[in-house]
Amino acid sequence: MTGMEYRVEEKYICTEGELRILAGRLSHLMEEDAHHGEEGKYQIRSLYFDDYDNTCFAETMDGVNDRKKFRIRIYGGCADKISLEVKYKCSGMTKKESCPLTEKQCSAVMAGKVPAYQKGDPTVLHMLFLAMRTSLLRPVVIVQYERTAYINKTGNVRVTFDRNISASADIRNFLEPKLRLLPVMEKGKHVLEVKYDEVLPSYIAQALETGRQQQTPYSKYRECRIAAQAYYTGGISWVQGM
Repeated sequence: MTGMEYRVEEKYICTEGELRILAGRLSHLMEEDAHHGEEGKYQIRSLYFDDYDNTCFAETMDGVNDRKKFRIRIYGGCADKISLEVKYKCSGMTKKESCPLTEKQCSAVMAGKVPAYQKGDPTVLHMLFLAMRTSLLRPVVIVQYERTAYINKTGNVRVTFDRNISASADIRNFLEPKLRLLPVMEKGKHVLEVKYDEVLPSYIAQALETGRQQQTPYSKYRECRIAAQAYYTGGISWVQGM
């Protein structure tokens, strides 16, 4: 299991034009993420959980100060590397703990089955199994997007551009290369996230300034849950995506 201390997390809604300007600035100040492909981005797909009472969704909607969410994450639509994560949020700061998950374990959890706890299993895995038994935690929505990321060791800074944010209720095909997807943001709008320890270095803060950003509590999980619910209650069709 890996973990980190709480970090500041700021979010902004940006246009494609603004992200291109910021990319031009940051490329001279920060390193590109090693996961970048030839197009300078990589795909992230996360399977989020909620309990019988939809506590995670309600807490996110209400902006509850101290909360956590479980998710399973893969990259590039590939099941070679699967991670189970629990993300904590408190007073605008976040931390994440994670552990690897086998494809067999992932498939069982996706089907709502609780594998037997084995001695030596990571704590995060034990927490998930316990929540599935006691709170009827189950997978509820898939969130997928394309990420461009920049990192800087000073202040442990990570700046990410998240494009093409989409939802899917196609839970059983989470590990498949393609999913039926529903875009959840207005065309041409994307999410900028800035994460750092205690203080954002001033030269990075200046590089990120466009004069138009306003910090937002935007939640990919919340918006994708809403989109999935709209699909089930009528009128919205999924589109075939990658």
